[in-house]
Amino acid sequence: MNHKILLERCNVLRRKLLSKGIDASVLFNIEGLGWEDLYYFSGFRGTSGALVVSRSECALITDGRYILQAKEQTPFKVVDRKDQDLVSVVKSLLADLGARVVGFNAKTLPTCLYLKFEKPAFEMVDICNVFASCRRKKCKEEIELIKVAAQLAGKAFLKLLDNLKPGIKETEVAARLEYEMKMLGAEGGWGDVDFIVASGVRSALPHGRPTSRVWQSGEWATLDFGARYTGYVSDITRNIIFGTPPSKAVEIHDLLCKAHVEAASRLKAGVMGREVDMVARKVLADGDMANFFIHSLGHGIGLEVHEMPRLASNSTDVLEEGDVVTIEPGVYVEGYGGMRVEDDYLVTDKGAQRLTADIPMELFVVMV
Repeated sequence: MNHKILLERCNVLRRKLLSKGIDASVLFNIEGLGWEDLYYFSGFRGTSGALVVSRSECALITDGRYILQAKEQTPFKVVDRKDQDLVSVVKSLLADLGARVVGFNAKTLPTCLYLKFEKPAFEMVDICNVFASCRRKKCKEEIELIKVAAQLAGKAFLKLLDNLKPGIKETEVAARLEYEMKMLGAEGGWGDVDFIVASGVRSALPHGRPTSRVWQSGEWATLDFGARYTGYVSDITRNIIFGTPPSKAVEIHDLLCKAHVEAASRLKAGVMGREVDMVARKVLADGDMANFFIHSLGHGIGLEVHEMPRLASNSTDVLEEGDVVTIEPGVYVEGYGGMRVEDDYLVTDKGAQRLTADIPMELFVVMV
């Protein structure tokens, strides 16, 4: 990652800390937990470490496994904790810096580590929203990485179609899809988050993780997937059917595509997330399907599959230039099945750019 970008990111974070009266912040990566924040601000991709950002200094602490890697990946001072406990080294550095009020991410810091920062040594303040707000606006480099992640996912999906036939298990579909992504150059899928592969009546499950269920002729399946490339992800949903699709399924899919396109046309800096959500709900309501749309319209993506902002009926977020968001209207009918159509968009001051345009929105039919 460009070191100049990392230096600027930490300067932005430092200014936000100063405005809140916070002396320093600590970003932990504990065997992969919290890696996104640490990577964003330091460039470090090891599985264990901590970044201390104070008013005067930035220091990355890790162990002997990653010292050489850290020196290559970050522009900041690298501290080898040797045989010392990571938290002990962090506390010692904070004390040397004279920090009293310390910001951290309560969403990713394990309780066992939090309890090691005994009072009255430090006042610990949760600033997870500060980290999230820093990561929200994507720079040109990040946008390009998300574009590549989208392209790799799209190519893998199209390759997958050549290997589909009735009798395949949902788990096999997910495995083949991730395999194709890796063969094309992606890091893989989403990591800890499974792809969604839900066939037959299971497609009525918005988050139907793949099972050993056999996908039969005449059934459709909803696939929600994405590639990860240099840390950044894409998020796409398409629907595939073996054989001739029922007329009702075609009607539902056509309605979803209409809701998707009309909602995407409202994406623009300055527009509220709930306004975009409302557009899709109106289209579905006009088609008597509003009651079957049971989740929000979309969310931000980046280093994580779900980031700021939210496109939901209760969202107070206002879209900003540089947001990358999903649009994903869905219909789910218990006992029948469901469908969703999802793409990723870059928000600009003039509208939005579809980043997942390599795959058409159509209902994919595999003849058997």
